[in-house]
Amino acid sequence: MSLLSHDSFWNAIISMPTTKKMLDLSLKKCSACGRTVLEVALDDYVGKTDKKCQKCGGFYSQVIRFWIEFLRKSLSLKRDKVEKLLGDPYARRAITNIARSFRYYGIKKPLSLYAPFLVVWDFTHQCNLNCKHCYSNSGAVSQAELSTAEALDVVDQLADFGVTALAFSGGEPLSRKDFFEVASHAVERGLYVSVATNGTLLTKENVKKLKQARINYVEVSIDGATAQTHDAFRGVPGAFDKAVAGLKNCVEADLCACIATTATKSNLAEMPGILDLAEEIGAERFTYFNFIPTGRGKEHFDQDLTAEEREKLMLYLLNRMSKGCKTTILTTAPQLARVALQCQGSKGTGEITMSMAHMQTARVSKKAVPLADFIGGCGAGRLYCSISPQGDVHPCVFFPVNVGNLKTERFGDIWLNSRIFNALRDRSNLRGACGTCKYKYICGGCRARASAYHDDFLSSDPGCVLAKGLNSA
Repeated sequence: MSLLSHDSFWNAIISMPTTKKMLDLSLKKCSACGRTVLEVALDDYVGKTDKKCQKCGGFYSQVIRFWIEFLRKSLSLKRDKVEKLLGDPYARRAITNIARSFRYYGIKKPLSLYAPFLVVWDFTHQCNLNCKHCYSNSGAVSQAELSTAEALDVVDQLADFGVTALAFSGGEPLSRKDFFEVASHAVERGLYVSVATNGTLLTKENVKKLKQARINYVEVSIDGATAQTHDAFRGVPGAFDKAVAGLKNCVEADLCACIATTATKSNLAEMPGILDLAEEIGAERFTYFNFIPTGRGKEHFDQDLTAEEREKLMLYLLNRMSKGCKTTILTTAPQLARVALQCQGSKGTGEITMSMAHMQTARVSKKAVPLADFIGGCGAGRLYCSISPQGDVHPCVFFPVNVGNLKTERFGDIWLNSRIFNALRDRSNLRGACGTCKYKYICGGCRARASAYHDDFLSSDPGCVLAKGLNSA
């Protein structure tokens, strides 16, 4: 078995006084160059010789570079790919966060982060559509939302705490007049910034503003391969044509664009066509969202896929990925990692398509598969959380349970000390089929679905074929 799978071994290493000292030192800023020892080691590794520092670029920097190279070889990664990754400022922010996480939590299955990689902010509940499955009941604003000054303070809290990425969602985030001001501030504070939109407001003018604001990524909701299907979901005729036009505007402006689709019984047969549309337009990514009966979705339980339909869809997506789909496929269904592993089998060789973290899929060496136990599965309260337009912090946009409010509390205190977040970080707390499943570390089921169906976020996700089998056993 790979050494990477032994968390007890690595926790012993982390617990050593010399390792703790090195972790502490790696995160301290040098008085001479203003960088941390970790940053200096990464610069040295990627060959930035113009940033050599005589004071902090010595022994500890060499030790860090040794461990980077050890992990690279253990995972059979190419040196040029690792150098490219470590040269990315957002990847560096995430690596610093991981170092803090090891110092604070140790190495756990699954990994718990000192600061979330991703925060999704429902920036407003104002929306120009009336979607059947809207998790936030968006439309007209019925409650006072954060002011611009309060929103800017939220951005500062996230950036200061070490969050890597901030996704603006809603409602329709572009309908709020101060969106560009707040989003630009987030970019300036070093966050990877994305926006999830229904696409109808992605005019050439607004896309130009997104580009000027240096927004990294735009996600457009498309819920059908045809206008008939999409517009029925969205509740407004013409929504499909406007969304597709907005998506094309993003691609033409060289913005990283994504089609996001909530899979239901109404559009399941159109999923291949939606992926075809993504490739035809030139969208870089496609995200399959689980349907979760919350918000207005509570009125449409009958639209949820059966466990068997979801399994078939994931197999289709994996097959499409393996054939070299031009569009990167992501998903909020944590079961994808388990399905991928089962497809590979014990005698498989070479690379495997794995869901290695919240939503993300990648082609990895089989040597990297043990890492899925540490970073795979549902990320709610562990890798990710959400914020409401009123400043309430939730485990997930689909799991709207308040654990604190940013008007009266600091984000870091909420993230580290929330009772619900800490319960989500420990998979031994899971009950029912998910608690006994051998894939609970790489999957663990969707906690939002468990909450929506059972009013118990630690119970089983009813959307899994294995859960059905274990519950009936």
